[in-house]
Amino acid sequence: MEQQTNIKIDQLSFSLRSKLLHNPPMSESCCIFRVPSTLRKHNEQLFKPNFISIGPYHRDLHKFQFSEKVKRWYLHCLITRLPSPDTTLQNFVRSIEDDVERCLNCYEDEVKMTRDAFAEMLIIDGCFIIELFRRFVCIVQKDDDPLFKMPWVRKVLVTDLLLLENQLPWFVLNRLFELSDTYDSEGRSLNQLAENFFHHSALRPGWIRVNSGLQNKHLLDLQRNIILLKSNESVDGGILPIPCVTELLLAGIDFAVGETDDLMKITFKNGVLTIPPVKVLDNAESLLRNLIAYEQCDKNLENRITAYAAFLDNLINSKEDLEYLHQKKIITYYLSSEDVSAFFDGLYNEVHVERSLYTEVSKDINAYCRSHWPRWRIRLTRDYFNNPWSIISLIGAIMILVLTFLQTLYAILYH
Repeated sequence: MEQQTNIKIDQLSFSLRSKLLHNPPMSESCCIFRVPSTLRKHNEQLFKPNFISIGPYHRDLHKFQFSEKVKRWYLHCLITRLPSPDTTLQNFVRSIEDDVERCLNCYEDEVKMTRDAFAEMLIIDGCFIIELFRRFVCIVQKDDDPLFKMPWVRKVLVTDLLLLENQLPWFVLNRLFELSDTYDSEGRSLNQLAENFFHHSALRPGWIRVNSGLQNKHLLDLQRNIILLKSNESVDGGILPIPCVTELLLAGIDFAVGETDDLMKITFKNGVLTIPPVKVLDNAESLLRNLIAYEQCDKNLENRITAYAAFLDNLINSKEDLEYLHQKKIITYYLSSEDVSAFFDGLYNEVHVERSLYTEVSKDINAYCRSHWPRWRIRLTRDYFNNPWSIISLIGAIMILVLTFLQTLYAILYH
């Protein structure tokens, strides 16, 4: 009996041992993640592609049949434009095959494809993106392109190509770009072509000249790098809650629009909160929430975008808060104020930020709100200086008070 028990223990031990993982379940080079369920539950559609699938996570869905045909046609157009199509295709395959393992390590989930099918997907998807960017700036002729004949498609493509789960490793795109070199009179890099394509959809209203040497992990990471390009604020402490716009106005705080080239540069000085302008278009919520998800998943990133979103989430609690910032030209939007205020509401839900860019700014705002003079000043302005008749009445009351005092003083001195 004891011998049988020992055998059973040995068998179970061996079975358990064989199931153990020798390596960490996620590679250090992992940069393309599945969005956690806690973040996607707000609106799952913000993290799913609608028109085109890039990479392995959303492949083989029926709704992508047309876009899959376009991808293959784009690859055909790309290689036949070059002097030796067959050699070009062989160079693509050879280059990607050498790095299949490195590409697999970029994805958080196990890729359930054969190595050959995975390499083929990287080439087709990567060449589609490169060809799309070239066609957009007219490096390549696009008169017969169905994507450019349907104006609505570009808006959907912009959104789909900036989803965290819909990415290719940047080094794959860059390598295919170099191997398919096409004459460009302006000599634009892949960074610059991507910036041209995504510029009008970005949160920032200003144009930024992108350095061709900018190091990226994928297209979404490129957008993050561009947004943070001029951000040099130190990450100094945790998130501190602040009152909303309406309450800050009652505390005597004024608002001003800041510079356009640094979205992160929020400052507070002498009772004035200065915020750079932000542009909210159709894809803004998708972009911002995917950037937040990316920062929450990648331990190597500082949570700068997330801290920015948390700051705005604190400021905007109502439609009135949003409309005031719109009036001050801090937030520009082309949707209904209800939709935009709903977008800002809850941006910070279910996320964690250990360190923020705005700890000192938040401390200064809260200290200012606790002081007495600003509240008295705003109450005086609201109650007595809000229209000319109030001012005249106040001046009249002061004059009567002064005259009464002088009359009383004169009477005392006379007697």
